[in-house]
Amino acid sequence: MGRQVEAHRAPSKRRFAGVAPLALLLALTAAVPAVAQQQAGPAAEAPGDTALRRNMVSVDGQDRAYFYHVPASADRVGFNQIVYALHDNGQTAAEFAEQSGWIKVADANGFVVVFPEALQRQWGPSAGGEDAYLKAVLGHATTHMTIPASPDAGGIRRGGGEAAVPAGGAGEAGRRAGGEGEGQAGGEGGMRRGGEGGIRIRTWAPFQYLTGVGAGASLAQAFAMNHPGLYAAVATFGGGAYDEAYAKGGEASEASYLHLWSGKALTPIWKQQKKDVPSAVWLFGPGAVDARQADYWKRADHVAPAGTAATFGGYQTTVFAAPDNAAQQVRTTALPAGARFDAAVAGTLWNDLFARIVRWTSSPNGDLGSILTKAEVEKSFDVHTVPVGDRTYTYYVKTPSSYQEGKSLPVVLAAHGFAFPAWQYLSQIRMHEVGEKEGFITVYLQGQDNAWNFEDPEGPDSQYIQKVVAAVKADYKADPQRIYMQGFSFGSGLTYMMGLTHPELFAAVSPNSGIGPMPKDVVARIAQVKAKSDARTPMLLLYGDADRGGSVDGEIPAQGILRGAIDEVKAYNHIATPDATRPFHSPAAPGYDTLVPGAKLVSDAVDARYPQGRFKIYQYNSADPTPLNLLNFVWVRDLTHGGDPRQAQLEWDYFKHWRRNADGSLSFVPR
Repeated sequence: MGRQVEAHRAPSKRRFAGVAPLALLLALTAAVPAVAQQQAGPAAEAPGDTALRRNMVSVDGQDRAYFYHVPASADRVGFNQIVYALHDNGQTAAEFAEQSGWIKVADANGFVVVFPEALQRQWGPSAGGEDAYLKAVLGHATTHMTIPASPDAGGIRRGGGEAAVPAGGAGEAGRRAGGEGEGQAGGEGGMRRGGEGGIRIRTWAPFQYLTGVGAGASLAQAFAMNHPGLYAAVATFGGGAYDEAYAKGGEASEASYLHLWSGKALTPIWKQQKKDVPSAVWLFGPGAVDARQADYWKRADHVAPAGTAATFGGYQTTVFAAPDNAAQQVRTTALPAGARFDAAVAGTLWNDLFARIVRWTSSPNGDLGSILTKAEVEKSFDVHTVPVGDRTYTYYVKTPSSYQEGKSLPVVLAAHGFAFPAWQYLSQIRMHEVGEKEGFITVYLQGQDNAWNFEDPEGPDSQYIQKVVAAVKADYKADPQRIYMQGFSFGSGLTYMMGLTHPELFAAVSPNSGIGPMPKDVVARIAQVKAKSDARTPMLLLYGDADRGGSVDGEIPAQGILRGAIDEVKAYNHIATPDATRPFHSPAAPGYDTLVPGAKLVSDAVDARYPQGRFKIYQYNSADPTPLNLLNFVWVRDLTHGGDPRQAQLEWDYFKHWRRNADGSLSFVPR
């Protein structure tokens, strides 16, 4: 049972006065090519159903509608899970929304539901007949769903002023921290306003789900087979895919996660056919389940040949799961002939599948994984709160089973990305699982409004981190010489700033997926630190080749935010190793120069998919009489804005060698 430590003050209702958020919302618009010009006018209410709002998209010169419902409990500053629900022939989207129970289930659980609509109540007769429309809906909905603005919905504010950050501008801080979000759908400063003053609802690629009934079930299965990297899970009631969908299984997969940023032209190293991309699937049958459809997904998911019996929501189900990844699973549930889809079925699909499965952005087509609910996190982690001025911050602590009162263990602090709360992020990075194996305490930090301010080295966020470090040393008797910090995206900027401006706190840090040279206030603070003690900060800096800061072709650019960060850390840590540039003749863009790091190259994460290793680790040593490996720059192949599942272990393997002594000096401990 998690331990709750009460705050000394009530949480402030004042909105976070931080920097403009950077690119952490990977909207799926970039993952699905534009099919036609999409219209984004003010959202209208659906005829006859005030619970639904309507958007229009243009496909092949024809305007078509889709409908959506955003519950009052939807997250206004974080990522929302989205269910796309396809009706049967003979229905409208509004009729299905009312009959299916999806709105009721969404209201109870806080997710968003989208209802595409067939023309004249009839879906196209083949897998390709609705392909362009469903792509358009997926791309449009991720950036054009709104809820009415509330009086205090000014968004995340900047620099202590009262004006909201302009919609669409990631701002200078975003560019310094990797540029993610600038110019990309879904990456914006503050909560973007939609039509008629509405607040645009955020989502991210890992949190998309597809379902359907009858003819809508057949269409959903066919679309998921043709585009298997777009949804974390598919659950359908009746129906089986159109024959042509099976024939397309041998085609090359889209590797859509490599193209979440516009302008990328990477060819994946790990190539998959469509029929080899796993999806979590649940087949409900009023009558027998389509055996051909079940067999298709069993093969894709590499499940064990024998299923196990389970009961979900009262429904007797057979579960076929992959031995090495339980998220890769196929469920089959046979119901009596004539059974109807209703709120009970919808609730079971949500609670027992969709709410627990995600497709992380860690490979060309994503990797299926499980996710804890917020309630489960709060039950299984120690939950602490700490006041900083008029704000109250939260953090989550996980101790390994080897922990004993009074035993001094190392600590890893982990900072989430923008709009990516700690309770979700911990299921992605899973640093606490490495902590269980290696024997360290993990602390997941929660920022105000799911954001961080890395422009002010003495601001509230910095004070919060300092208070957390002091608290874990006092409450858990943590080893003060072995405190480490890592962060993703916006959390990467915070980690980078804290590591360079408060080196006395940490033995080593690891910023990931978004970083760059710091603003003037941070640079001034760094100069003060160096003048006082010339401290060094060991750093593992990790970035994906398909992330925003990479080149069109996945090369390391010779100029820009990554080069600036590398040069800044080299200067900080007295690294004299020269880097070189070389011209690159791009097949997709005008030629440009790439960076050739002068450091020692070590390849890691070697497996059947990456026989040359997925991690290209450039190990920089300082110019000291006894050189120290004070910077590892890790370039990850086939990786967009996300993290390889082995990343947490890679970070710990770097961290564990370093100690921060009481006098501020460093010790390196070979192992």
